[in-house]
Amino acid sequence: MGVFSEKEKLVFQTPPENFNPKIEVAACFINVSDRVLFLKRVPSKTEGNLWGIPGGKLEKEESPMSGVVREVLEETTIQLKPEHVKYFGKVYIRYPHIDFIYHMFEHNFENFPKSVTIDENEHSEYRWITLREALEMPLIPGEDECIYLAYGDTL
Repeated sequence: MGVFSEKEKLVFQTPPENFNPKIEVAACFINVSDRVLFLKRVPSKTEGNLWGIPGGKLEKEESPMSGVVREVLEETTIQLKPEHVKYFGKVYIRYPHIDFIYHMFEHNFENFPKSVTIDENEHSEYRWITLREALEMPLIPGEDECIYLAYGDTL
């Protein structure tokens, strides 16, 4: 399992001292067998050229489940069925410039979706990769910690 020093740690299972979240984010590990969908951010966006799972900010009054279904559809054209989406729980993320709550979900498909169309304003490419492969890629800060929290015993 990944080991992160307190100085390097961005992801917390309980709110860190003086935690003041400005937004909530929902994201989903979309799995087909041992492959997970990862998206690469366009260079002009926050966390540009880094990889992460589909997700994004919740809208006002939006539930985490509704938000993750909407974000995955907007970012990939993949329609998630809420009854098949598993909630992993929430974590508390502290970046140097912002605190936020991060809701993690998982959806397993038996087969790869017929098509994945990414929003070219947000992402430049997508890949179906194993989590071990993902951990070797340049990931959005904290994504590696979330992978270990969600899947640590199976990596």
